[in-house]
Amino acid sequence: MPRPDASAKLSATKPPQGPSKVLIGAVIAVVLIIVGGIAWLRTDPFAGPAAAAPQGGVAGGKGVVMYPGKAKAGAPVVDLYEDFQCPICGQLEQANGKSMTEMAKAGDIKLVVHTMSFLDGNLGNDSSARAANAASCAADAGAFPEYHAAVFAAQPEKEGNGYSDKTLKAAAQSAGIKGKKLTTFTQCVDKGSYGGYVEDTQKAAEEAGVNGSPQIKVDGESLDEAQMRTLIEKPNSFSQILKQAS
Repeated sequence: MPRPDASAKLSATKPPQGPSKVLIGAVIAVVLIIVGGIAWLRTDPFAGPAAAAPQGGVAGGKGVVMYPGKAKAGAPVVDLYEDFQCPICGQLEQANGKSMTEMAKAGDIKLVVHTMSFLDGNLGNDSSARAANAASCAADAGAFPEYHAAVFAAQPEKEGNGYSDKTLKAAAQSAGIKGKKLTTFTQCVDKGSYGGYVEDTQKAAEEAGVNGSPQIKVDGESLDEAQMRTLIEKPNSFSQILKQAS
């Protein structure tokens, strides 16, 4: 499939119809002294712990904060919804990723990144989920912003080719992860330790009304299509758009 032109309608990239991948058929009733609990089994390709959040991650799959604790009082909250396999997301990263990251590092915004994985269903692979899992592993190494940029820099030219594990691991070195942290990162990737969190992130995005990528919300309000197109097509335009939205 050829890479779509950035000027194409943003809504062209849509998740598949129906609910996200959650196995609802297998329910285990656990009866304790007073309370009965229900455990939901996942069909995720990973067997990660019960939706544990990575460093900087918000519980319930509600995104990973870039530079947690850096945001100044009253700084706008910017929610960035994207899929690592989405070509338009790659164009947004190329045009304004650095601008957004620098503002987050300076504390001028609170940037929350939601790594979606719906394109796995559209493209017939699991690259979005594996890349999102690896990004969470990188967050534990304290290198989420750098790894996020490295993965997009390595995005395949042809949509659907996906990311190999070799590429995802090489991105860690590009992001400056080394030594014991690199060993831990590699183990995390191999085990799919954040598979549960990846699945919850997709589900939480859908519940937030996000039906495609990329999408940005500023203090809970979605940017319109014209503003998103500007961010995709015009480098270093983020501060300008942020002023319009604030």
